[in-house]
This record gives sequence, C-alpha cells and structure tokens, in this order.
Amino acid sequence: MIDHLLLGLLRATEAAAIAASKWVGTGDKLSADQAASEAMRARLNQIHFAATIKIGEGKKDHSAGLFRDERFGMLSDKSQVMQHDLAVDPIDGTTPTVTSGPEAMSVLAVAEEGALFSTEAFYMQKIAYGPQVARETELTFEDSLETVIQKICTATRKDPPKVMVCILDRPRHETIIKTLRSLGVRIKLIRDCDISGAIATCLPDSGIDLLYGIGGAPEAVLTACAMRCLQGGFKARLVDPSGKILDKKIYDMEDLAKGPCAFAATGVTDGSLLQGVRFTDRGPVTNSVLMRSESGTIRWVTAHHGPYQ
Repeated sequence: MIDHLLLGLLRATEAAAIAASKWVGTGDKLSADQAASEAMRARLNQIHFAATIKIGEGKKDHSAGLFRDERFGMLSDKSQVMQHDLAVDPIDGTTPTVTSGPEAMSVLAVAEEGALFSTEAFYMQKIAYGPQVARETELTFEDSLETVIQKICTATRKDPPKVMVCILDRPRHETIIKTLRSLGVRIKLIRDCDISGAIATCLPDSGIDLLYGIGGAPEAVLTACAMRCLQGGFKARLVDPSGKILDKKIYDMEDLAKGPCAFAATGVTDGSLLQGVRFTDRGPVTNSVLMRSESGTIRWVTAHHGPYQ
C-alpha cells in the first residue's frame, strides 16, 4: 500500500521545486541541481517509510542528484518493514530553470519493492499517447510513422493537419521531424521536459496527441508511472544518443512500473502542465499534480507555504 505516502511525496517535490526556483535565470545549473537534490533528499528522509532509488538523474550530467541504490526514509535502516522503489528527478529541466525557460518540474514516482525498472543506460526511445487512442489501438515502434499517424487519426477522428506531435528539438530527431512534416501533422518542438509532453497526450485541452522520440531513461520510468495513472499508452526501448537500439526488447508500462504506483510533480517554471513557483509576502506558492494508478485519481494541488521556506 502506498496511499499513506502521498502527502509526503508531494511535500518532497514541493520542497525541491521551491529550492530550484531560487536559481531561475541564474545560469548556474550545478547550484540549481544541488539545491533541488538536497531539498528532496531532506524531505524524503522525513517520510515514515523505507525506499530505495531504482533510477535517478545526476550521473548522466555529472551533476548533483539522487542516485541509484540510495536509501531514504525514517525506516531505511529497518529490515522488517515494507520496502518501496523510487524514481526521481529533482529538476526535470535544469536548463530551462537556469535560463528562465518553460516546463521545468520536480518529479518523483513510488511503487512497491521490485516494481520499477532500473538501468545504467541513459537514453530510451519513447512513444506516448492518450486514453482515447489507447482504448482503440496500440502504437508500437514496429509501426512506421505513417502507420502511427494513421492509427491516431482513426482513433481521434482527426485529419492529419489537426494532429499534434510533441518531440524534443534535437539533431537526432531531424529525420523524424522531416517525416512528420511530410505527413502533414503539426509539430510541437520542445527543448526539454518530455515527461510533461507525454502527460499532455492524456489531457484533452492540451491539443497534444503523441509524444515521440529519444529522451532520458529515468524520465521514461517516471512517465510510465504517470501514464498508468492516466490510462494512456506508453512504450520505450533502450537506445544510445544517436538512436542505435541497444536492446530489442520493447518495454510497456507494466515492464517499467509494475503494480500500484503513484506520481507527483511540482512546477519550477511556468509550463503547459503546471505553473512555476511564485513568491509572495506570505511565502512561496506551488502548483502540483499528484496521481494514483489504483484509483486513477488525479489531484491538482495549489499550496501556499509559510515564510520559513
């Protein structure tokens, strides 16, 4: 059971987001990462549980972070208690944080022990789509992009010019972007933060129908937890930065996040999913989303924090 952990997890992403937001626009990525990581670490250690990080950020960027196999919680030194897995990213979008860009969030997910996927690889190819498409069809990497778009058009009753595909704006995606343009779909190019791009496919008002392309492996596990809560569709496979396939296995959501799981995210800078941290004369104001896979409950939380932050 993970229900009793939800408020503690939300506090952890809130603390990390508030700490990171003090570095917005400074250009100092290392200090922003360190501040967010230390704040999340401190909050996780105040939760009455025992948890181990299965996949996290920091190593790939040679920066501060919460790392694989780190243990957290007030019960972390107890062996006869229920253990949990964590996937974390204290700042999903360090660059937009320190350059005052959009979409940066503090993110984590929790599940029971042995439930979350773990890898030393840094990148995964991803495909994410919303519940309307998932109810009617399945999208896979074995499909050509033309077939993927045809399936989306059929499921959503849209013509290609009304379909929006979200993809990271990276040189490795040049061929994919060229193909998408030839198919007549609209494209939303993002610089960072593909977790929010994937979640957007499940929100009717976002206008996003598909997330496609290569991004971070930790973000893939976090995305899988969110998509399970939202009843969307998601698949990923291990690749190198150029897109070369490292493992032919295609991982679906249950491969990446088994059983009951929960997802929490708090905005650092303003984005399409969440507003960033605001500072008032009373204290910071945060905007977050908290989800559970078992019930499908999605909570949008605005919190007004005291001046001690």
